[in-house]
Amino acid sequence: MIKFFRKIRQNLLTENRTGKYFKYAIGEIVLVVIGILIALSINNHNNNRQQRKIEQAYLLSLQSEFKTNLEKINNCLTENYNQVKAVENMLTLFDDNVRDTISEKETSNIIHSVFKGVTTYIPSKGVLTDIISSGNLNLIQDEKLRQKIASFESTLDFLKIQEVSILEIHKELQKQLNENGSVRKVLINKGFNFEHQSISDSVSNKKVFGLIKFENTLLDFYLTINATNGQRFFGGIKEQIEQILVDLDSEIIK
Repeated sequence: MIKFFRKIRQNLLTENRTGKYFKYAIGEIVLVVIGILIALSINNHNNNRQQRKIEQAYLLSLQSEFKTNLEKINNCLTENYNQVKAVENMLTLFDDNVRDTISEKETSNIIHSVFKGVTTYIPSKGVLTDIISSGNLNLIQDEKLRQKIASFESTLDFLKIQEVSILEIHKELQKQLNENGSVRKVLINKGFNFEHQSISDSVSNKKVFGLIKFENTLLDFYLTINATNGQRFFGGIKEQIEQILVDLDSEIIK
């Protein structure tokens, strides 16, 4: 088409018809501009289509990751609830009337249920970290979903502070038990066999429940882990994950 116009222009110049020459020259320029605009439009369309494909891949990966995280937080809620109940049971031992009715083995079982560990939430963050660090978060078109995904990290940072506090109180409890009771006695009553006898074999762990400091620390531990299941921590994280999953589902092309 452009060669056709060029030939016409050459003929017009030869015939000294400059008015029509300029019209055809402008027509040729217009055709070139239109061609460029069409090419840019096609290129933009292809880029947008490629970005949407990448977005869908990220959305599917995020959906899988957050489903895993929902399962993990549900497990944490259950484990932490069980530990709250274990501490409540231990707190009853500060009552002489209760403590005098249970055996040394039962006391060891109660102590072990509290000291066997603390609940820690370790979410899967591979996809989340990749999409944020690579700068591809903006590929997700839904602004509210982007904000929820971006704020998930800060929620975890807030939880981490709480978990550190729990660990510190738990360590203090362990320290007080070590100073005033017998870990060996707990292990023996849980079925652990030692080859030799020890001076702590005759120690009763019931005496730690006569210490006000131990009770105060245990109450501090109880209040802290009980709050962890609330909306500020585990409960709030569960709700946040559920909302993200709802939004992801609505954005994924079925």
